[in-house]
Amino acid sequence: LLGAIEGVYSGRAIARRVYFDLRFQFLAGALRPDFRTINRFRVRHRAEFSEVFLQTVQIARASGLAKLGRVAIDGSKLRANTSRHKAMSHGRMVEAEEQLADEIGQILAQMDELNEGEDQEHGDDDGGGGLPAELQARERRRERIRAARAQLEKEKGERLESRHQKSFADPEANMMKTGDGALAYCYNAQAATSEDGIIVATGLLSAANDVTALIPMIEAVEANTGECPDVTLADHGYLSEATLEELDRRGQRCLVAVGRERKKGTRWPQGRFTQRMHRVLRFGWAQTLYAHRKTQAERPFAEIKQRLCFQRFRLRGQEKVRGEWDLVCAALNLKTLWRRAPA
Repeated sequence: LLGAIEGVYSGRAIARRVYFDLRFQFLAGALRPDFRTINRFRVRHRAEFSEVFLQTVQIARASGLAKLGRVAIDGSKLRANTSRHKAMSHGRMVEAEEQLADEIGQILAQMDELNEGEDQEHGDDDGGGGLPAELQARERRRERIRAARAQLEKEKGERLESRHQKSFADPEANMMKTGDGALAYCYNAQAATSEDGIIVATGLLSAANDVTALIPMIEAVEANTGECPDVTLADHGYLSEATLEELDRRGQRCLVAVGRERKKGTRWPQGRFTQRMHRVLRFGWAQTLYAHRKTQAERPFAEIKQRLCFQRFRLRGQEKVRGEWDLVCAALNLKTLWRRAPA
């Protein structure tokens, strides 16, 4: 956690800090773990990072912060620990699997022939040293391709095309457009922020679209704090007729951007709840509330990327990455508490 607060995430960098930084030495109990031990610790205890984040929310609430009068929800694309060079299209995956199956079959046939000759010469003592390295390498590659193909088929379903790609290094990450306009394998990190800058709930999506995240994030805020926000602010990416209808059924007050006005003479997108949200956002009180969304929702991501120097995830797999995201958000909450908590 101190490493995240200081913007230090590499296991080697943290191991070096343990040698010369008194704060790191104190937390390490005068031990000097190497970077492998530190990395294994982070992977092993990733589930506890969610509890650490929750404790920062509880401390903030006890300090008079994390007020839920107005909560803003936003998401940001953060790069995964993989690259486009470690990816393959679905069509190429099928071809590669067939090619590897042929190669594995040839190697097994050669092994059978070799073993039969050795048995005739030396007898059958079954003292082999296991599978040869070339066979093990092909088996591992085939399993990675199978896992990536299965994940891609699960996500795309009937929309699957041969050109769709998936990464072998982290099959749960997806190609998304980052803030600088580049296309990269990312996760869609979510945060719900209170008026005073405390992140009160987190989420993580493997899809670029935010539309499914609004209700789960509101539920996460309520689960973490025991209260429902008075009003929730969200941008156009969270808009859907089904979401607005469900929020209305629950009686939850939410302001979601519906997009810019269309040209004169054209109708606003159909959908009773979308049209009603459009009318609500014309009122002065709604515009005053919604004017806070941009700074309230986007500031935590700016601080995480710039002040905490967190630009990409180090772990792989959605479960591990979620723990990493919780840890970073906990670090930002502690910094916010230090700045804003009453003396």
